[in-house]
Amino acid sequence: MNTTQLLNDIETLPPEAQQKIEEIVALMKDYYLSSKNKPQLSITKGDKTINPDELFGLWKEQPRNLTDIRKQAWQRSESES
Repeated sequence: MNTTQLLNDIETLPPEAQQKIEEIVALMKDYYLSSKNKPQLSITKGDKTINPDELFGLWKEQPRNLTDIRKQAWQRSESES
């Protein structure tokens, strides 16, 4: 579809529809113009020296692992059904 045809089609729409098209165009311009100017984020690798067990201080008295957490969550969801 060429620009002239597109403009003609828009002009035949009711004013509320034309307003919506204006809003969509503004959003599209904002999205595409701002995405070109955004700096690319660099990806850094995580610190593999951190002991993940130390991150679970909330469960210090109740040592858990991911398998135990999943089992407990699944048992709860099965009993709620």
